Parts: sequence; C-alpha cells; structure tokens
Amino acid sequence: MSDAAIIHRLAEVSRMLDAATAEIAELDEDAVRAKSRYEVAFAKSFVTTEGSNEMRKHVTVLRVQDEHLAVMLAEQKVRACQERIRTLRSQIEVGRSLNAAYRAEMTAGLST
Repeated sequence: MSDAAIIHRLAEVSRMLDAATAEIAELDEDAVRAKSRYEVAFAKSFVTTEGSNEMRKHVTVLRVQDEHLAVMLAEQKVRACQERIRTLRSQIEVGRSLNAAYRAEMTAGLST
C-alpha cells in the first residue's frame, strides 16, 4: 500500500467518523424522545387503570409494550453507532501506524 493510498484511506475513514458522530447525536435524541413517549404512556395508562397497584402495573406494561420496544430499539441503535465510532477510531490508529511504518521503510530504503 502506497503512502498516498494510506492517506486517502485515512481521509475516507475520518469522513466516515464525522458522519457517525453527527448520526449518534440524532440517534441519541431519538432515544430520549422514545423514552419520554414511553414514560408518558406508562403514566397515563397506570393512572387510568383500575385494581391493585400490582395489577395496574402489569396491565400498563402490556398496554405500552410497543413504546417500550421502541425505546429498546432506539437505545440499541445508539450502542451500534457507538461501536461503529470505536471501530473507525481503531481503523484510523491502524492507518497511522501503517503510514509511519511505510515512511520508516521508505526512509530506510533511501539510507542504504
């Protein structure tokens, strides 16, 4: 791999990291909004359900299962994006190491 190819790849991964960083902000906001919708739906259901507290809780859990699933899925998307960001950062570090090794090899080749 040439020095130019390594630099090109580093620039590409850097752009991908920038995009993932912007995406995680949106995903995190979506997760917060989903959690808020779930909590409001839970509270509304709980206060309008008849019976003992335990019965009200179980009925409410059943009623808001879709909202709860939306929260869990939104949080999973945030975690997946965080992992993608970690992977991109690792790729950048590998690229930097490769570039340094390439430059050292080229310098050594010129010295001999």
